[in-house]
Amino acid sequence: MKKGKTRVILLLISVLFIVVLAYSKENTSLKFSINLKGGLSYIAGGDVNKHLKTYDDYLIDMTQYEGGETGRLHFGPELNGELKFNISSKLAFSVDIGYISMENRSVLEFEGPFPFYIPVNNNHYFVMSPKIEAVPIKSGIYYIISSRSKTNFFLNVGIGYYFSKVSLYKQHVTPNYGADFTVYTKEEKYELAANGLGFHGGIGLEYKLVNNLSLLLEIQGRFFRKYLSGTHISSFWEEPLIEEKGNLYIGERDLWDEGYGEHCPDLIISQSTPTGSEFQNIKRAALDLSGILLKVSIRIKLF
Repeated sequence: MKKGKTRVILLLISVLFIVVLAYSKENTSLKFSINLKGGLSYIAGGDVNKHLKTYDDYLIDMTQYEGGETGRLHFGPELNGELKFNISSKLAFSVDIGYISMENRSVLEFEGPFPFYIPVNNNHYFVMSPKIEAVPIKSGIYYIISSRSKTNFFLNVGIGYYFSKVSLYKQHVTPNYGADFTVYTKEEKYELAANGLGFHGGIGLEYKLVNNLSLLLEIQGRFFRKYLSGTHISSFWEEPLIEEKGNLYIGERDLWDEGYGEHCPDLIISQSTPTGSEFQNIKRAALDLSGILLKVSIRIKLF
């Protein structure tokens, strides 16, 4: 909480400094432009990525799986449409709506014991499909630090509200489980959300192509980390579907009865922190969109 307040205070101080600096020199008429942006994002991803990594490590330890095939979500495209208001030759305000999308699908096939605690090999077929989508609505300030006839170097800082969704589908099929070759299956589907404030800032270069058209290159950093909540639907073998709603937690769980062992990595939906000997190392799970963005955009001056 203290770190969040500190970031807000620093942002407000930066905004005030830029406004004073710009207006100490001039005050010109308002001008408008549209920026159409596209680029590549790198994000930390948060606890869904962490779960996929720990689950990958768990399969290495418990089976003949060699590891490294479970894809996480770190890179993906980001699109933005921005309306910019130039209030002086140095200073501009902006409003922006964007779209972030990242998804992956991993199919793992290997041999190993199942249940994991008996020395009998079976064939395994795993599917892991994570997806992240986010719609940020942002406002920001641009300040030109250096200007020439065709190029402008600028700084930008801002704040936004992020509407984010995360989904994760997991499936495990063992077609030759047991002496009678009964097919074993487990399926899970998580539908989660994390909404809240985020912050961004960066540096960029604008190159004027013609009078009302410019090309922009930007490097931008972003901070957004929020807890996840939502629903979890699961089916285990021939048992009926189970649906749970609440907050998302990450940790380890005793899934001995399902064949996975006592310390299986798990994502748990619960109204409150899970307790008891069944659970170990439990904490709230969060989505983390913090990272670096590389953007290319076209700026069209309206008037």
